[in-house]
Order: sequence, then structure tokens, then C-alpha cells
Amino acid sequence: MSKFIRPDGRTARRLKKLRWTFSIPQWADNRGISLPTKHPLIAPGIQKKIYFGEYEAKESDIVDKRLEADDVVMEVGAGIGYLSALCAKRIGNERVHAYEANPAMMDVIAATHQKNGVSPRVVNAMMARGSGVCTLHVEEEFWASSTVTGTASAKQVEVPQIDLNDEFDTVRPSFLIIDIEGGEIDFFEYAHLDGLRKICIETHPGMISNEAINSMFAALIAKGFLIDFTLLRKNVFYLYRKLNLRQ
Repeated sequence: MSKFIRPDGRTARRLKKLRWTFSIPQWADNRGISLPTKHPLIAPGIQKKIYFGEYEAKESDIVDKRLEADDVVMEVGAGIGYLSALCAKRIGNERVHAYEANPAMMDVIAATHQKNGVSPRVVNAMMARGSGVCTLHVEEEFWASSTVTGTASAKQVEVPQIDLNDEFDTVRPSFLIIDIEGGEIDFFEYAHLDGLRKICIETHPGMISNEAINSMFAALIAKGFLIDFTLLRKNVFYLYRKLNLRQ
């Protein structure tokens, strides 16, 4: 691109829109992370967001502003591996743990990580109360898959389940990133959150009630978390708390 055209300017975006109509590349850049655009699991709407660098933009903005070198990240709902790759680039593979329940996403995550030269720990399992197996409602658009009953076309898949508090005790995360399509209510009702200082959470008011979301936030605030009002994003919130690390 010409040195006279700003990469994030209007002209650059217009040129990108023009290219979109003729040819879509196999990979597109999102905040320095290459993401796949042509995969059977990536629907046209997600493909467009990836191409224009808008995929999970709210979450990645929070990561850019609040992730620190000494953080240990636990991402629950890894999707295509974007945020785990972004975090691993910043703080190292050994400090990032990603969990995705949908087994179909494992190949996509692996391709994303390989393309970006990272290898954080990836676990194909549901994080919930107790261990065993659970039912995942897999939607045609991967991001909508959930333990919450989905659409009539959703496929029910039995997936491994690991106890989230056991995993918390093993990993001891400081930064939790969570996007599990309505499962966040049950998650936070059970999670003890010991040692956790930061949370980036996407809420799903279309799937769960306003009362349930308010109760979840009230419980987090009661545990000492504060909402960062400088980072308010539609349905995506960042919360933090200060802990006495000597305890």
C-alpha cells in the first residue's frame, strides 16, 4: 500500500472493500494476528469481520489495554484461536490456557496458532461443575454453540467436561477471558475465582434474562471486582480487583 495512504484511513478501507468484491485472501490480519477466512466453519458474516479486522474487536481492545507480562490467561470459549494467539504473542505460550468445547474447532485453532507461530495450551473440553461428559448444542455458526438449548437445527454433541474449580487450582489464572454463549451464569455461580484479578466477559442478553445478568455482576462485585467504565463495550465488560498477594 502507498506510503501516502494511512493503513487505517478511509481510502485504505475503500480499497479493501473493493478488493472484497473480487478476491478474498486465505488469511487476514487482525491486530497483528493472521486469521483464516476460508474454512467451512467460518460463515460469511464472520468471514467479513475477519477480513475487515473487526473480529472480536472489543475483546482484543481490552486485551491490548489490560494484559500484562506477569498475567496467566485462561480463555474459556476459544473459538478460532484468535485471543489465545494474541495473548501468547504478548506474554508467551506457557502463560496462556485456552478451552473450547466444540471438537470441530480444534483444527481451526491449531491452524491459527501454527500460522502465527504460537503454541499455547489448548484443551477440548467444557468447563463446568464436576467432570465427565455434557451435551453441547452445536450451531451451524460455531460462535452460537452453547450448553443452553439452541435452535431446532443445532446438533447435540457429547463433549468432555472438566471441573472448572479443579482447573482454576491447577492453572491459577490472573486473567479470565470468557465467551460461552449464555453459559456464563452457571460458570460464575460455581467458580471460586481464587487469585483471579481480571475478567473480560461477553454477556448474552438475547439468551439469558436481564435479571440473571444483573445477579451475576452483583455476585462478582460482592467478591471485590469493579467494572472498568473506561472500557465499556456493547455486551463485553472488563472487571478487575486488587488482591493482597501475600495472603
